[in-house]
Amino acid sequence: MTEGNAGNSLPINDPSKAEAPACAACEESAATVPPEPESGAAASEDTSDGDPSSEWEREVRAALARVLASADLCTSPRLAAFLRYVVEATLAGRAEQIKGYTIAVEALGRAPTFDPQADPIVRVEATRLRRALQNYYNTIGLADPLLIHIPKGGYVPQFEDRRASAPAAPPPEPVLPPEPQAGAEPGAVELDPPPPVRRKLGAVRLAAAAAVAGVLLTGTAFRLMDNLDLPAPVQAWLGARPSMADRVRLPIIEVGNLEASDGRGPSRGDLHGIEERLRDSFAQFDFVEVRAGSPHGDVAARECSARRPRSVFSLGGLAEAREDGTYALLVHLTDRCEGIIVWSHAIEGLRSTTPGDAEQRVVGEVAAALLESYGVVSVRARSQALAHAPASGFGCIAEAFAVLRNDGSASSAVPRACLTQLVNRDGELALGHAVRAAAMLDEGMGDPVASLPPERVAEMLHEAELAVDLAPASAYAARTLALVQLFVGETEAASATAEQALRLNPLDHDIAASMGMVFIGAGRVAEGETLLLSARTHGAARSPLQETYLAIAAFLRDDPFSAQALVPQLRMHPNPGNRLALALALHALDRDSDEREAVRSLAHLEGGGPEAVRRMVRHLLPAPVASERALTALESAGLSQEAATGKRPRG
Repeated sequence: MTEGNAGNSLPINDPSKAEAPACAACEESAATVPPEPESGAAASEDTSDGDPSSEWEREVRAALARVLASADLCTSPRLAAFLRYVVEATLAGRAEQIKGYTIAVEALGRAPTFDPQADPIVRVEATRLRRALQNYYNTIGLADPLLIHIPKGGYVPQFEDRRASAPAAPPPEPVLPPEPQAGAEPGAVELDPPPPVRRKLGAVRLAAAAAVAGVLLTGTAFRLMDNLDLPAPVQAWLGARPSMADRVRLPIIEVGNLEASDGRGPSRGDLHGIEERLRDSFAQFDFVEVRAGSPHGDVAARECSARRPRSVFSLGGLAEAREDGTYALLVHLTDRCEGIIVWSHAIEGLRSTTPGDAEQRVVGEVAAALLESYGVVSVRARSQALAHAPASGFGCIAEAFAVLRNDGSASSAVPRACLTQLVNRDGELALGHAVRAAAMLDEGMGDPVASLPPERVAEMLHEAELAVDLAPASAYAARTLALVQLFVGETEAASATAEQALRLNPLDHDIAASMGMVFIGAGRVAEGETLLLSARTHGAARSPLQETYLAIAAFLRDDPFSAQALVPQLRMHPNPGNRLALALALHALDRDSDEREAVRSLAHLEGGGPEAVRRMVRHLLPAPVASERALTALESAGLSQEAATGKRPRG
């Protein structure tokens, strides 16, 4: 899961709330912190021989280890590698070699063909690193004797010994954001306020702040702040910055207590096990915050009427015993904001003697129905966000999904602008980066004629990598990165990332369908086809792109029966990818004249010519053996010759 589920009953979604992951940066940092010098006789055994340079290097490495062990860098391997590389290179006397190219290749794992002008990853990561260092030294590193800085305009680190500095200044006054401007642009995102203007608090604000500070001593602090809807900087100053899910306004789903209708049904322990498994499974989906049930209804009362409302759902159920010794679980979902039941389902044939099987079956049927991309909660929450909170972070994400799903309700320009605002205002929002990468990929796949500029491709890859870096437990982020890696031709990396996405959320059949397409494109044809077909059987949302990949798989396996079954669907959705797949399916059927006509239509598509077709083949099917086989088939059907004639296809 991601940080989007910061309030889940299981803290696996929010790196800030979960236990620190066992990452290489943390382990290595802990191992490299120099021991404190001992007093007395042991101190005389110092091996530095009074060499000030050796002592200085030890202090710098100790400072580096402390920073690498911090939360910001421990959960970001790329930032940790960046900082470790530039510090060690400086200590080794190679500061003049610290350039954008060397950082990208030696620290960030880019290929030797890396072009710093086309790929901005080093500049972007340097900005993130400066922000992480500033955050560290302003918080837990406030008392560190030695500071590491990465000055703007360069990458060579600077070291500041502040032990001889004056005492630290008192904390600055809280910063309030500017008042909202009338006539704000459509699609503006109200996630975190823009960089605030520093000004003193007036008498009224001081009184309010004092009142809130007093309330902080009680157990009602968070409730008061939610009701007041204070700006994020003020809440941060008061020590109660909202979670990421609160700031984005992700929908909430509460899993309440399941009840038994009488004493003949399952025990309370059995039902409690199902509740926990449901919460655990829901927490693997990214675009929802999971909580235990709240019997008092205060969550819905607060969230549904907030300035930027968010959807609140509650799942409950009743177990009824059957005469054959089994029991049925009748589950229902309530929209708490509207006070109506929006979904119900009966699961028959459950047995108390096999509680594990009962839990697994309930989870499998309920999670997919509610939280798949076209599930009840997902669709309803997105529509409510578009209607009532379009300027929220989740409203922006919902707008982007409307474009990605091609439902005709949104223009691509709106989510493009709001997603940019979203990631600029809260750069640690993994979901924002992942959805932005998905939108850029959709744009690139949707226009086979116009090749994406290299800087746009690099930005898309960076956004997808950053999402996984920020939220390594997010299945959606891994799914997006796998698709982007396939698009740019990194087949081995795409396959590995796809496997990771499947491990992170095996319940999401939409992710399974997407990863099936990745496997086909990466050359694992039979495995990918099986996975894709299975996902569709279990309810994955169908898309024309899936038909494209299934037809490609039929062509690569020389399977005329599968190809024949796909021809009607390919003709029904004549987008560029399906036109290509249709030509390959007809090749598998040995329908030469129909294949030639399909290739002619493909070659003249939007005036792109054979080069656009070749580019599309390599994006969809980057595995070299597979792509060459497809191109050979298209050339044998006259791809280059038909394009050279300049004649438009019939019809």
